[in-house]
Amino acid sequence: MKKIITILIISVIVILFVSGGIFIWQRLKTPEKINGLMMLIESEKIDGVLHWEEELDKRGLSALIMVKQNILEQYPEDFKRLAQKGYEIAGSVSGDPVWDKPYEYQYEQIKKVQELVENITEKPMRVLSSRYFAYDQTTLRVANELGIEYVLARGTAGEKAIVYAPKEYNVKIISVSNIPFEEMGTGSLCDYSLWARGADANDFATVLNGCIDKKPTNMILVSHAYLGGTRLTWWNVYEKALNSGNVYWKTFNDWMETLTPLVMDNKDIPVNREVKYEIPTPKVPLEELELIPDLNSETMEPICY
Repeated sequence: MKKIITILIISVIVILFVSGGIFIWQRLKTPEKINGLMMLIESEKIDGVLHWEEELDKRGLSALIMVKQNILEQYPEDFKRLAQKGYEIAGSVSGDPVWDKPYEYQYEQIKKVQELVENITEKPMRVLSSRYFAYDQTTLRVANELGIEYVLARGTAGEKAIVYAPKEYNVKIISVSNIPFEEMGTGSLCDYSLWARGADANDFATVLNGCIDKKPTNMILVSHAYLGGTRLTWWNVYEKALNSGNVYWKTFNDWMETLTPLVMDNKDIPVNREVKYEIPTPKVPLEELELIPDLNSETMEPICY
């Protein structure tokens, strides 16, 4: 009897050992995909956003959309539809970056865009941004007072996107993916950031593939929709990324639920104010870039945002 029990115990141990080995081998063979979020920025017109919507719909995906007030006012029905589909609409304060702007100014501007987004989408505005993803302690204070959950920020950890939770506020800071390009400093992982620093679509593809190869836990890929959503060579890069087997593209809610925010004192949260492409120096001007076939898009003056 004791011999039988001993054999059973040994058998159980062997099974557990083998099962554990198989599990580890499978994890090594098929590493977890990157927790990916697509973000669109629109400061010009709606064409690029509509193309992105069509393509994301095909894949059952959605995106976080950061949009200026004038675009919201021009195309309210489009953004209402997008919000109903599950796209997260982030209101963006117009004008200069909010860095070091006084409380009264920030409160007025943030409240204004919040009311506009909520009147159009009929949903709470959960995400706030401003030009260059700028924010400071005053921004956090205002967002906290207005019940805004998230503030977008420039990247602080390379290609890895990080969400910080400052202890002093009931607001989280979304630090986007951030990458260097030659001598022009760093910028968001996006078309405009690279285009404005003299990169072409091939450079963008190389940078993006390099980021994916590094397998950051969380990543945010950004498109200024009037560029990546309308110009063929740049769109091709995004299309390949969307079809990549290495990234699990998610809705904003699912993306947030997959990660764990870093809880820190606000003074200890890193801040990035580097912007070295205020004056664009593109290799190929926007109007000379080939349009996506059958896409009607007028020439636009790009705004660094």
